[in-house]
Amino acid sequence: MLVSTTNQAGWYGPIKDFVEEDKVIVRRALESFIEDAGASQIRAWRDSIPMLQRVLKTMKTINEGAGVIVDDGTLLEYVLPMEGGRRPDVLVLENGVVVILEFKGKERWDISDVDQAIGYKRDLENYHSICQDGQHPVHAILVMTRRTESYTEKDGVFISGPDDLPELLASLTQESEYPSLDAEHFLKGEYLPLPSLIKAAKLHFLHSDLPTIRRASANTDPAYDRAQQIVKDSHTSGRRKLILLSGVPGSGKTLVGIRLSYESEFSKLATTRLVPRSNGNFQEITPPNASIFLSGNGPLVAVLKNALGRGSNQFIQDVRKYVTHHESGEKRIPLHHVIIFDEAQRAWDKGKVERRHKGAVVGSEPDMFIGMANRIPDWGAVVGLIGTGQEIHDGEESGLQQWVDAIVNTGEMDNWDIHAPPGIIEQLEIGPIQSYSEPLLTLNATIRTHFGEMLHHWVDGVLGHVETPYEDLTNLYSQLKQSGFKIYYTNNLRKAKMYLWNRYEKSPDARYGMICSSRDKSLGGYGMKTLSWPKTLNYGRWYNESQDHADSCCALDLAVTEFDSQGLELDCTLVGWGNDFIIQNGKWNNDRAKRYAYTSDIKDAFTLRRNAYRVLLTRARDGMILYVPSDELWNETREHLIKCGIEDLSMVDREQ
Repeated sequence: MLVSTTNQAGWYGPIKDFVEEDKVIVRRALESFIEDAGASQIRAWRDSIPMLQRVLKTMKTINEGAGVIVDDGTLLEYVLPMEGGRRPDVLVLENGVVVILEFKGKERWDISDVDQAIGYKRDLENYHSICQDGQHPVHAILVMTRRTESYTEKDGVFISGPDDLPELLASLTQESEYPSLDAEHFLKGEYLPLPSLIKAAKLHFLHSDLPTIRRASANTDPAYDRAQQIVKDSHTSGRRKLILLSGVPGSGKTLVGIRLSYESEFSKLATTRLVPRSNGNFQEITPPNASIFLSGNGPLVAVLKNALGRGSNQFIQDVRKYVTHHESGEKRIPLHHVIIFDEAQRAWDKGKVERRHKGAVVGSEPDMFIGMANRIPDWGAVVGLIGTGQEIHDGEESGLQQWVDAIVNTGEMDNWDIHAPPGIIEQLEIGPIQSYSEPLLTLNATIRTHFGEMLHHWVDGVLGHVETPYEDLTNLYSQLKQSGFKIYYTNNLRKAKMYLWNRYEKSPDARYGMICSSRDKSLGGYGMKTLSWPKTLNYGRWYNESQDHADSCCALDLAVTEFDSQGLELDCTLVGWGNDFIIQNGKWNNDRAKRYAYTSDIKDAFTLRRNAYRVLLTRARDGMILYVPSDELWNETREHLIKCGIEDLSMVDREQ
């Protein structure tokens, strides 16, 4: 027996050792490993350990009769590294095959049980170095300890009672042609999960690089490296640079921006400045940080600062405060040489700036930031991070051309270069400004949804951004589903909440919450309430607090809007479909949306609504539930969603 001396498993070793070990010793080893195990967990171990010993002994007898005699192993309560305590109940390693066993002490399964097992299977297949790239196949079995019916399969997960389990295990492992695998070797494998934005930024801030999120780095490194080189070219040549970096939702644009603001250490290239000191004196200093990440997304800034703690002001700030400091009154020279502007396509136009700053500053945001860059001594760069289809505020509809126009307005076009991806550079009227097409400044692969790269295409088709036949949408969703990204619709809000609580019961670091459109007028009456103005949410607590905290998103008692969630993410979302964007008479309709203030200069309210739902439908990493009220007003919308391939949450459990 190998009672675990690692922090990765409560018990591990050869199957023969486990089968012959005293069940009490195994249970006590698990109790010692999981120090906060409650009475129900201990009872579950007491019931399942003897059962598992009988099952594995029978499986080995069957396999040895079939000539399968290889190194093997079993791991109990294996903790997925860097996943906040997530742990499948049992891993069985037999004949080069990895089988996950997740025990449930009941007769009938819920879809949340199935999806929990899918999550384990997906993560081992994609992130564990032993299993990656098909080196060892991974199967998942949901073991219903009171089930007497024959085993079945749901979405790639086997569902079995104890009686069928030995034969099922044997059938999954007998025909393998993969190299043998034991528990000790499995534990030596690296586990490289995808980070949430908050986890990635926190690791980045603490370690100044990203040692534990290599896959995210692999996706974003080319864009980061190229942007960094262009900035260094600005220092070498003395030319000003406008760098536009684009990407699909969840592709890591913000992560690249944070890395450029902190990791690149541009302070080594900074010009010494004179700053006022006491008694009218001045002192020469070199700016401690020569780059700054700015966002007009207040919730994003608040959540990042809450997660990163003291010192994050050094490289992350609110764009409005930065503008006020540098543009009101006598214009100041920024200490930063590199200004990183998040969601550059949403930069405020002149009218919006004047309304929000009440005339204290003049010009569009691009005018002001290009002007700031011109005031910086010796060299300067503005990095604009670009998402698509996410303009959701008034004043955000003028687009990227504002940045080019801002350079023209300075009269210093000869000293500026524009670097942008091919698809962006072709859309801009650049005129005589020197420009460079930069393929590496595009991030096309999402790192948010566990290889669900097709999510943004599916969402675009669902919302009518692009005309997509229903057959293509169902195929796209099938690919998402196969990757582990599940989408359901329901008219039962309580059932949706129970699904989330059950699915993430053993994932203490998981974050899930309710989100809905800011211009809906109906969902509050159906139990999905948002904070009414002028109250403001504590975004840091909502996104970061533990699942049992009253202010946590996981309480599922308060919904946030597209403005509160843009640029942020949750593991799973409960999305309220309001009456502000529904299908009527075969067309999308926004007639019931709350009106904009009379002072707003709205060019296309319909597009802003569609963009809002695009944001809402791209906030999740594992999957989402669409809450669609049962009122007949939503009938066409509901039918449309069904044709797009998703399932009714209230029906999937009835298949058994």
